[in-house]
Amino acid sequence: MSPLQQHLQDILHQNYRISKECFILLIYDTQSSLAKLLSDTYKKEIKSHQHKAITFPTVEESVVEQAVASLPAHSLVILVQSLSFRMTKHRLRADLFRAGHMVIEHARLALNTDEEIQNYIDSLRYDTPYYVQASNAIETELQQNNKLRIESGNNLTLDINSAFEKPLKNTGNFSDNPIVAAGFPIGEIFTEAKELDQMNGSVLVFGFPTLEHKAHFCAPFEVQIKNGCVISHNGPALFEEILQRIRTEEVNAAVQVREIGFGLNRGLSFEKTLHEPTAFERFAGMHFSLGLKHAMYAKKLGRKVYQKYHIDIFCKVKNVFIGDTQIMKEGKYLFA
Repeated sequence: MSPLQQHLQDILHQNYRISKECFILLIYDTQSSLAKLLSDTYKKEIKSHQHKAITFPTVEESVVEQAVASLPAHSLVILVQSLSFRMTKHRLRADLFRAGHMVIEHARLALNTDEEIQNYIDSLRYDTPYYVQASNAIETELQQNNKLRIESGNNLTLDINSAFEKPLKNTGNFSDNPIVAAGFPIGEIFTEAKELDQMNGSVLVFGFPTLEHKAHFCAPFEVQIKNGCVISHNGPALFEEILQRIRTEEVNAAVQVREIGFGLNRGLSFEKTLHEPTAFERFAGMHFSLGLKHAMYAKKLGRKVYQKYHIDIFCKVKNVFIGDTQIMKEGKYLFA
């Protein structure tokens, strides 16, 4: 059995715990090498179940709509997408979840390079017990402390002196949820400061999405943050383009820092990248979001505040302390 086949088998049976009676619908395309590899491997894994497979671009949308409408209750739908399937104003994953079906989603696979296929495969390895352990430990520290200190190289330090919002986790532990939908790869816990202006200092950044929604990786550069907003950097012109877009289209001409993300996926790292930004934010390290938009904490700013951008930046972090507890040393989490 190949590593990929083992990983997908674990997703189906360890994360989703599907029964023998579960009907499985695979909707896929073959417009990228990674999408073809994943869909071919999923076909092997679901052949012992009642199932149906549909190649999305080769059929009319009505065929997909009919297949979805006729699904038995609480079916599992697997979406393997070189970009993202849309038939309504919503993502297909959201529509299926609202209909009471389980969903496994692999989206925007074409943004990753062929050289990153092995990285993507490694990121799918079943690691949920570790994700649960690590995220629980981080959550406990965040709830008990009002200080987060992040040390990058070159003696750069970023301090956040605030209580934190309730952390949200992406661990693959669905034991308490009868209806589940997740985008893979997984492995993350994130929060944000209750007082957004209590973030000051500098951090090293080595990656960020461009306006084409594809991650750009470069030599680490310094980003300076004052009162919760980016005030300067010595990075590339592409990064300045992102900042300028945020400044011109959101209030106060400022670049707000919101999400504080702790990626836990040990299949991804500073050296093992993915060019699809949403997948790569799970890398074993830290990321922050720029812009006022955050769907999970949207109510904090109120509806009258225009919230358009949520752009993740990937940081090269050395040591991390929550209160007096060190959770990362020399770029590695201190969890077993």
